[in-house]
Amino acid sequence: MIYDGIVDIDRYLSISPKILWILKEPYDDFDKDGKPCGGGWSITEDVFACAEKHTNKAPWAPIAYVTYSVFNNFLKYSEMDYVTEDPRIWEALKNIAYINVNKFPGKTTSDLEIVASYYRKNRELLNKQIKAINPDIVIAGNILYLFYEDFNLTKSDLKSGGPGKSAEYCQKNGRLFINAYHPSYRGSKQTYVDDLVAIIKEHSSVNHSVKL
Repeated sequence: MIYDGIVDIDRYLSISPKILWILKEPYDDFDKDGKPCGGGWSITEDVFACAEKHTNKAPWAPIAYVTYSVFNNFLKYSEMDYVTEDPRIWEALKNIAYINVNKFPGKTTSDLEIVASYYRKNRELLNKQIKAINPDIVIAGNILYLFYEDFNLTKSDLKSGGPGKSAEYCQKNGRLFINAYHPSYRGSKQTYVDDLVAIIKEHSSVNHSVKL
């Protein structure tokens, strides 16, 4: 397994809003026959090693930019330095919780049918994680539909948001739900970050208790 959850428990419990990212599966190594040969490590413990390895690239950089912006007066992407130039942006990753539907090594491209099968297999575990994490904001990497029943949502609840209209959102039962592209999305990083930040800024009523 590749473990996930809250990156820094003490930090997470002391701040608001509490943000949970739900993504498909973690990337790791496969052998020459296409079988996973990685795993056995923790995203929450190794997040900074993973992030720094990918420098300003996805998926960690967009997550860091969004998080840093939310806790710093909703800065636009153009108003932030590159993560390689400002260590405070990487530090923002300590504020989040992060879980994958598939808990085992995945490849760079995910098969949605396989991810859905892991959701069905891990549904009880995933719901226990979400209950324990108790987020104010849920950002799903284009897989919110898997959790519609768990969150009492329907497709009709969602509407497009952000200046670039690259994400969908709704606010229900005291939570803000955002369905966005996966942070490894190959489109404009600026549009991705600014749309998520704009949605959170406009629709999150949670007071911010920390500035990074």
